[in-house]
Amino acid sequence: MKLLSKTLIAAVSTFVLAQGLSAETTICYKKDWKSPSTIETTKLDGGICKGDLSFNEMKKNGWKLKDLKIENGQKGLNYIYVLTDEELVSIDNSKFMQNNYTKLEYNPISTKVEEIDGDTIKVNVGNLRAGQSAIIEHNYSNGKSLIVANAYVTKSNANTSMLKIIPFLDIKQNAIPTSNRKPVAGDKVTVNYLYDSSMIIAPSQDAFLATREKFRDNNFLHSDIFAAKLKVQGEPLPSKETIQEFAAAQNIGTIFFIIGSTTYVVDSKTFAILEKDTVSYNFTQDEKMPFYTRIEKIEKNPFDSVLDYENWLGFLNKYIGDDERTEDQILLEDEIDSGALQVKGEIYNNYYKTMLGLKDATK
Repeated sequence: MKLLSKTLIAAVSTFVLAQGLSAETTICYKKDWKSPSTIETTKLDGGICKGDLSFNEMKKNGWKLKDLKIENGQKGLNYIYVLTDEELVSIDNSKFMQNNYTKLEYNPISTKVEEIDGDTIKVNVGNLRAGQSAIIEHNYSNGKSLIVANAYVTKSNANTSMLKIIPFLDIKQNAIPTSNRKPVAGDKVTVNYLYDSSMIIAPSQDAFLATREKFRDNNFLHSDIFAAKLKVQGEPLPSKETIQEFAAAQNIGTIFFIIGSTTYVVDSKTFAILEKDTVSYNFTQDEKMPFYTRIEKIEKNPFDSVLDYENWLGFLNKYIGDDERTEDQILLEDEIDSGALQVKGEIYNNYYKTMLGLKDATK
């Protein structure tokens, strides 16, 4: 019988509970995998995969990645893929930066909806990146305005861009009525909404400070605030959705991931890589997982309820005792012993490259 750690199951249970009846969700996983570069082509266990289908094969069958959770296993890394058949934002970061555009603009760009066809709008602004997000506002005759939708760029040429409309979910409040208004021609479109409000995910203090200095025009929320949230939640390794939910709650438009000597600028809503740049800093052995923060010991929550997924989702969760090691010891011990990962930086690099969907997580 295949077992997954309790925290690994708890991390994805909220996704399943939130799906409702309108969309189907399945969870596939791979335990103790030592080759991050091949994880997308290897057969996954659990759910619909059942040891017969890889993540790439599931994508070909119409399944979409809602979230990816990675955690230390007994002999390697555990990967859990939360897959859904509902329509999601889909940006292929493995083909990132195949463009000759000028430097990314962080200031908002205002325009209007020129044409609308179903859930697609056209604007007269060119040279945008696929995945750049925007908000759409309707202006009323009394001078008031209302954000009616989000949108993100799907195609762009020198003069015009096509954007797909998606719901505006930045402000979630069940006590406040939700408008049924849909975008129409003439509505205001603001591309790069909150792009100068950012957060840094860096492996060390030197990398954090070097990035903040290089992009000094951006307003960076300190990573300690995010780390404090992870500590309260008992989540030592943040998932993609955890990062996105935090960014939405804090009005963060862009996330700067420092991997090696490269800074990847990512849209917080679409997780599209918009820009990459080099950053120079001192590579030391004080690199941290999940990222540089002064918050210590972000440990797993031992009080999460134990959920039996044997009958519900096809695999069983069993929690095996308390672990008194720090999160760094847990994350490093098996990889170093096995020789699969030699230094802490490799764990950090593989984790975030896999999360961003970069082609080869080992380079």
